[in-house]
Amino acid sequence: MHWLFADETNVTPDQGKFFIYGGLVATPDQIVACHKALKEIRSRFGFTDTDQFKFHTRSRPEQIPLSDWNQAKSEALKAGHTAGVRMLVYVVHHGIAKGAEGSAKVEFALNTLISHFDLRYLRQYANAYGAVCIDRIDEDFGYRHLRDRFQKPLSLPGGREVALERVVHYSMTCDGASHMSSLVDLAVGGFRYCVNAAMGAGKGEVAEQVIRPIADMMWGVQRGDKFQIGDYGLVKRPIVVKSEAFKADYDELTRLLGEYSNKSTTSVV
Repeated sequence: MHWLFADETNVTPDQGKFFIYGGLVATPDQIVACHKALKEIRSRFGFTDTDQFKFHTRSRPEQIPLSDWNQAKSEALKAGHTAGVRMLVYVVHHGIAKGAEGSAKVEFALNTLISHFDLRYLRQYANAYGAVCIDRIDEDFGYRHLRDRFQKPLSLPGGREVALERVVHYSMTCDGASHMSSLVDLAVGGFRYCVNAAMGAGKGEVAEQVIRPIADMMWGVQRGDKFQIGDYGLVKRPIVVKSEAFKADYDELTRLLGEYSNKSTTSVV
């Protein structure tokens, strides 16, 4: 059994050029390992039981120095990798997704991420069954969408329908309800920083540090001397970008994420 814990970020264009929906995949044993690791890290660095543990610095508890805060985040992400957790991330340019605002944009993102998890990760790679747990979104839309994904086939472009038979459970959670929620926020938030840095809204030298444990968690396959995460852990949509302006952003994103991650052990292709 594999659980996908997922969350969204860069929801609006003012937050970044790319809308991101990503998450972490873990087995029950890996979830317990991450729970224990984050509990120990929180205790060692002086978090109280109710302190948030998220990527963004504005959530840093006032009693924890910035250097310790950054170290705690780095150790938590490394703990996820050590436990064997894998990351899946969907990205789409806001300029392309602008025709699907609000819940429609989230619905397409969720459909893409969940179908990738079901059809490719669970069916082709793990040969296993799974469950999906997403961070809280609008309840009227969120619960309806989760019911639809369990009860109805997924409609693909062109009219073809496909049943997602490997995901056997859907649910919603919220911040502070588990240490896995914190780990997802750290991973997705860190990835967001790197994407925004690639688009000129961040520091490249910081992104190189942030991407290392995240790239290590990305699901991928070995291709010669490189580890490919494109179309595995990193799902870029649309597959074909027709606009030259938007294509330039996708190309730059791919180039700089590859450059950042090559400082580590992973190459984005």
